[in-house]
Amino acid sequence: MTEQLEREALYIHPSENSSLVLSSSPLDGKNFLPWNRSVYVALGTKMKLGFIDGTFSRPTIDSATFEQWRRVDLMVMSWIWNSISKDMVESFMYVSSSRELWLEIQAYVTKLKKIWNELMCLAPAPKCTCGGCSCGVNKGIAERNENTQLMQFLIGLYESFDNERSQILMQDPIPDLERAFSMIFTVEKQRAVQTDLGDSSRHMAY
Repeated sequence: MTEQLEREALYIHPSENSSLVLSSSPLDGKNFLPWNRSVYVALGTKMKLGFIDGTFSRPTIDSATFEQWRRVDLMVMSWIWNSISKDMVESFMYVSSSRELWLEIQAYVTKLKKIWNELMCLAPAPKCTCGGCSCGVNKGIAERNENTQLMQFLIGLYESFDNERSQILMQDPIPDLERAFSMIFTVEKQRAVQTDLGDSSRHMAY
């Protein structure tokens, strides 16, 4: 990246602050492609794509631009968080850079899509064949199918998620598959962070 491009990437307009939203439709697990495009374009117009695609990587801590880079990177992180639905955003709070956040979102969506595909293979959704259905049966079938997929997802969880499974089943109304997946994903990330902290503490002790 040239010095001119770096200066532009590190510039924050006075009207831009941490409450800025990049997409009019928050990421909810079902709208990743249009959301991804919207955020990508928004960051591109602000010359901030380098922070999420890895082309403007973190400078060394003794670099003259380190603090400025970190400030802008944190700003980009906040913009992306603001563009994620409240039900999902907690799943992505355990990251240290906007690049890591972007990769986490992609991994989340890929994993969710894989689960959807696996569940659809196990229990494909039945469809009304009468044509131009107006009796509402299609809606009922879709709701029943989603509940079935949710149950299959919960049943397939490891025993270590027994408490989370019970909490989900006790909620009224029971959350949909995307929300349940987000809850489990968040717990999984929290445990990973705690494990890393525990390992770091043990290494320091020695």
